[in-house]
Amino acid sequence: MDGEALRMLRQQLRQSQSELKDALNRALGRSYDKPRISRWENGREPIPEEVARAMQALASGQPRHARILVLANQKGGVGKTTSALNLACGLARQGRRVLLADLDPQATASVALMAGNTVEAYRQGRTMAQVILRDLPLEQAIFDRADPLLVGRGGFDLVPSHIDLAETDGRREPGFDVALREALEAVRDRYDIVVLDAPPNLGMLTVMGLAAADEVIIPVRTEPYDSMGVGLILATIGKVQRRLNPALRLGGILPTQFGPRKSVDREVLEQLVGVMAGKAPVLEPVPASAVFGHAARNGRIALEASSSTAAVAVYGRLAAALAAGQPLPQAELLAPAEEG
Repeated sequence: MDGEALRMLRQQLRQSQSELKDALNRALGRSYDKPRISRWENGREPIPEEVARAMQALASGQPRHARILVLANQKGGVGKTTSALNLACGLARQGRRVLLADLDPQATASVALMAGNTVEAYRQGRTMAQVILRDLPLEQAIFDRADPLLVGRGGFDLVPSHIDLAETDGRREPGFDVALREALEAVRDRYDIVVLDAPPNLGMLTVMGLAAADEVIIPVRTEPYDSMGVGLILATIGKVQRRLNPALRLGGILPTQFGPRKSVDREVLEQLVGVMAGKAPVLEPVPASAVFGHAARNGRIALEASSSTAAVAVYGRLAAALAAGQPLPQAELLAPAEEG
């Protein structure tokens, strides 16, 4: 067990480092202190085998409590919904019980999975708009992965969105920014992971997603202007961590639509790695590929339709690491190549 796996197990147990220290000392008859836990998690000290075994035992005795992952970026067109769909599909293919909650009023993920049936979902009053704005219990808005209304089945459940969700930014009431977190608590024992697809802005819905999540991944196109905007979402994440969700973790920056043969893409990737050093990992880039568009036009998820394609396989590796609680695959800087 490495430090990252220890941290993830601790978060799964919903314990602080101090609480984990007490639990380990009770289980092992030891006198470990909080700084020791911190050194293990940061990789500055090896984790004893007895601690690794005790952690696994503590985790196995816990009821299922879904890990919540949010895909967020204030910039549109960065592959956020594509990433959410393919990660949800990849996690389901790893045997995990997955819920995708669409927080984007544009409902792109919902349309991808339901096509014209999103209208029927709204008629039935089963969308995220009813959950957030009208206090509908979230379990009543879930479409099971086998539901006939889900024409683009990826092996996971869905809470669809609707344009009415845009009214969220105009709502002012005490504690409204944690309404999603409260709604999700009722279903966390039914899933291994919940994937949140946040809208392309820094409004209330994005704040709600960050306030509810355990981890955030930021998809970013390897374009100069797109990468320059990373600071805005990082600043929002920092405020949410301080004020609403101290346990929120930055899982990494996910470069998308990457052209390894283009010098500007390689330069942007190198800059991201340099700027994020010591803050968050820059993950393995997702290459630009027509396969994503082809799959969408056919009402399919790319990982389901073309899992062996090089660009799509990146999501498979990322999902496998998330499912196993392992460190996420990181970017490797490429040597200059001929322009294509």
